[in-house]
Amino acid sequence: MNEFIEKNRRLLKFYCVAARIIGWVLLITASTWTVSTLSGYSSFSIPFVMPITIFIHILIGLVVLGVAQFIRYLFETEYKPGWILRHGEKILYLYAALRVIRIAFLFFVDAKRMGDSIYYSPWGFLVLNGLPVVASALILVGLAQILRRVMPIIEESKTLV
Repeated sequence: MNEFIEKNRRLLKFYCVAARIIGWVLLITASTWTVSTLSGYSSFSIPFVMPITIFIHILIGLVVLGVAQFIRYLFETEYKPGWILRHGEKILYLYAALRVIRIAFLFFVDAKRMGDSIYYSPWGFLVLNGLPVVASALILVGLAQILRRVMPIIEESKTLV
């Protein structure tokens, strides 16, 4: 692993900077959405979806910042994991749960709005929207489990070097 890190140090630094920029942009845009929603300038009509969408964008920003911290943790020997990386498992679990809650809420809102329309198919909604969200939630839970198991191994390998 150390050989890979030394060989790709410049690329890892680039990825770290790019992830930090993207993470902060996501957090800033989520905060501007929050301000526009609270000030009444938002035209979003579904009451529950906008706050959960904003919170999901905040979590995505935190996940991307956690990736940046993880990359920096890999290639810097003296770097200690930050708050986001230490709690990355919980952030990933929360993100997965909120995605599933959001798609379930949208399913019921869509069913109520479309009613008995011939153009509405609940199975079509579940296949086109529900399955990808459930699959990504399972992937996020898997990544959280991997992160939980990998962090102590990396910490131990740094103390041995």
